[in-house]
Parts: sequence; C-alpha cells; structure tokens
Amino acid sequence: MKLIARVLLCTLTLIIATVVSGALIGALHLKPPVVGWSTTPAAMLAWMSLGSLVLIVGLVPIASGIGGSFSVRCFALVMLLFLANAVNQVLELSIFSTIGGFGFLLAQYIIAIFLTAGALAWAFGAHDAVPSLPRMPVSSWIWRVLAAWLAFPVIYLAFGMCVGPFVVPYYKTGVLGLIIPPLDVIMRMQLLRSFLFLVASLLAILLWTGSRRRLIFALGLAHSSLVGLYGLSQAYWMPSVLRELHSVEIVADSFVYALVLACLFFPRTRMVATSSVTHAPVGSASAA
Repeated sequence: MKLIARVLLCTLTLIIATVVSGALIGALHLKPPVVGWSTTPAAMLAWMSLGSLVLIVGLVPIASGIGGSFSVRCFALVMLLFLANAVNQVLELSIFSTIGGFGFLLAQYIIAIFLTAGALAWAFGAHDAVPSLPRMPVSSWIWRVLAAWLAFPVIYLAFGMCVGPFVVPYYKTGVLGLIIPPLDVIMRMQLLRSFLFLVASLLAILLWTGSRRRLIFALGLAHSSLVGLYGLSQAYWMPSVLRELHSVEIVADSFVYALVLACLFFPRTRMVATSSVTHAPVGSASAA
C-alpha cells in the first residue's frame, strides 16, 4: 500500500474513532466543557478532519522507526498519544482555561487513541530488530532521567517568554475562557508534564531502529503534532495570532526537547550499532 493511502487510512480511522467515541461518551453523562463558541456540525467535522490529518502526518516518522512486535509498537504509540496528547491537553486546559469538562475530554480520547495507535503500528511499523541497549551504570541512568525531567520546564519557559508579550494580553482579558495562572502553578504543572513526556517518549526512543538524527526529527515532529498542532489546527475559535504564535513556539521547543532526549538516551555507541541493521523498504522504517 502506498504511503498516501496509508496516511489517509490512518486519518480516516482517527476521524471515525473520534466521532464514535464522542457518541459513546454522551452515555456516561459526564459534564462537557462550557464553551462560548459554536459552529455547524459540518464545519466541526471539517476542522476535526484537518486536525486528524495533521496528527497522523506528524506521527508517521516516529511510527515508521519503532521496531519490535506489533503489540509492542502499538503500546509505544498508545503511550505517546495518551500521555503527550490526551493527558497533556487536559492538564494545560486545567490551568490556562475555565471551560471545565476535563473528565469528558479525557474519556473522549480513549477509543480514538487505541484504534489510531493500532492503525499506525500496522501501517507504518518498522520490521527491524530492536538494537541492544548499551550497558550503563544505574548512576548514569539516574542523572539522565533527572536532566531530562528538568530540561523541559526550562525549554518551555524560554520559548514561552519569547511569545509572551504577544499572547499574554489575550489571556489577561479572559477571551474565550483563557486565563493566566500564577508562575508557580505554571512551573509545577510543567514539571508534571515533563515527567509524562519523558515516560511517553522513552519507550519509543528505546525501540528506535534508525539513526539519532532521524530520531530527533521524528520525535520533534511527533511532539509538535501531539502537543500543539493537532489541537491548534482545529481551534477555529481562537484568534489567529494565538494559533500561529503558539504553533511556532510548540514546534521550536518540541524539537529542542527531542534533541535533549536523543542526546541523553540514544548514545552514540548505540547509534553506530544501528547503522548495520538492514531497514525495511521505503514506506516502512525508511519513512522516518
């Protein structure tokens, strides 16, 4: 199956799963978010379809480079989708908005996440054996984990300060339920998000069958799509300046964070070892 066909198949899977999930969640009587905007069902479907395509395209490289069995690849993608997208979105909205309905939003992701991860693992998973990890002492793993955990809040704050002067006025006016929480609340939340991103990304890194450079690109693009581009591409209700600046900010900090994770957990010795592994044909691991 050609690359475009597989991308469209996974996108269609995400769209259908999201619609079905939304219908089923209604039976749980969870309180939905209180929003001050509306549009027609057709327009909502169009925006959701655009966001779904953006997400799938962003995940293709990382899905293509993850090795191991189907179930292992699927689990790695579920971790990325659930922690870096679903849980992350709810955590961010919980401190930067007043719309509520966070249980509803989190539950709505569940079905879509598993079906989408399965479609991606089936359509794009690498068939290469997973390289052996280099032997490192426990102390080496400890300082790497601590460095990765502390790196994300620093990166987040640095890029956030760059766009802050342009976006903060919108939050201060409370437009569309947006708010600015105290700095200590923001930083505590980023430490929690950093831990979740590390857990979500580490399995994909350990299963990676390509080079370090390809890993940085694939992981950076995946984080960009999961954390921001998926939601922002369909946030028709947000002022365009917020969507554009937050998109640039998230892409920038995602690639810097991917670089940090790759340098910490994909050492050069392992990179050299993977160069001798025969990759699958174009459209599988080579698509990363």
